[in-house]
Amino acid sequence: MVKQFIEKGVITIAFQPIISIRSAKMMGVEALMRAVDENNESLSPVFVFEQSQKENLCFMLDKHVRMQALRAFKPLLDVNKELLLFLNFESHLLDTSLSFQDFAFCALANEVGIPPSRVVIEIKEYQIENTKRLKEFCDFYKERGFLIALDDFGAGNANFDRISTVRPHIVKIDRSLIFNVHQNFIHKEILKSIANMCFNIGALVLAEGVEEEEEILTAMKLDIDLFQGFWFSRPSSVVFRKEVCDEKIAYIGEKHTHNVKASMQHKSFLIQSAKAYAQMIIDALVQNRDLDLHDFLKEFDPIEAIYCINADSGIQEGATYISAHTNDFFQPARDGDNHALKEYFYITKESTRGDYLSQKYISRASGRMCRTFAQKFFMGDEEKILCLDLKVSSLT
Repeated sequence: MVKQFIEKGVITIAFQPIISIRSAKMMGVEALMRAVDENNESLSPVFVFEQSQKENLCFMLDKHVRMQALRAFKPLLDVNKELLLFLNFESHLLDTSLSFQDFAFCALANEVGIPPSRVVIEIKEYQIENTKRLKEFCDFYKERGFLIALDDFGAGNANFDRISTVRPHIVKIDRSLIFNVHQNFIHKEILKSIANMCFNIGALVLAEGVEEEEEILTAMKLDIDLFQGFWFSRPSSVVFRKEVCDEKIAYIGEKHTHNVKASMQHKSFLIQSAKAYAQMIIDALVQNRDLDLHDFLKEFDPIEAIYCINADSGIQEGATYISAHTNDFFQPARDGDNHALKEYFYITKESTRGDYLSQKYISRASGRMCRTFAQKFFMGDEEKILCLDLKVSSLT
């Protein structure tokens, strides 16, 4: 069956754009196989490749599809010399006895007249058992000018260690992590961790399968800039209309800019509000250092906890006043606890402005997301730092 598909020429190539928002352009395309049966009905690519495995023709089909992709890409490259071709291959074949030369990326690209620097070899690393061979394969083709991308990262049994071992140029994050990421805190944190790891080794991050604009905007907040998915375009065998891509890039870029400005305005409002709360509490403490601060928690709902630290030693002075219920695991800091190594303490202490608003974090007092606003002040001759833990749900 598969041999007939190849001989009859029923296998064709569709391309899906890969977009860079900040560069405001389509920077590449991924080649995707399409096939039809004798009735001209579409066949699933998964079915075709599974059939090739049953017929022991997996490598023949894989090489044929790659050749078709390179030939179809050449006219696009002739128009845009900077365009990249993202080229898949059956990654599990790396666990066979095939030599790296057998995959013939160099020979095929040279035959069509495409520079290796324009080809991104996509590897599904979770399909490969032999990490040493995976690294050697990537090194082999990187030395010959090809770019390497880890595909569908986050799917299957993705191995985080392999990012640093292989050091790919691009890591493509699987749709399973991108889906609804704006409403999934856990996936957002995983995505943030993957992105930070990639940036630290000099790899770009590409979000695959984006279908909602909020997914794109959330990824952009994490400094992810490359995107692929139905929101921009479905795979197509025809030339993409540049104006359509340009319109979508401009739209999402404008939305992102608006969100950044709104976030900056909100943070400014948050700081001003926290300063006002802090000043009222400080004025009251200066007048009566033994004042019970629970009334301020009732008056200012955004505040979850209040405590004071000695600005010289970092030692907490007095109890933590907290509005949230706690359990045995999450407990508020106590009188005498040391805060000297906490970011909000030492940054506030050294700050010429005398205050600091932390990033979001999990409060060890309540187990909830919070930010800490810290403000220096004097009580008599002693310098203190007032700390307000602010509820994220209310003020972010």
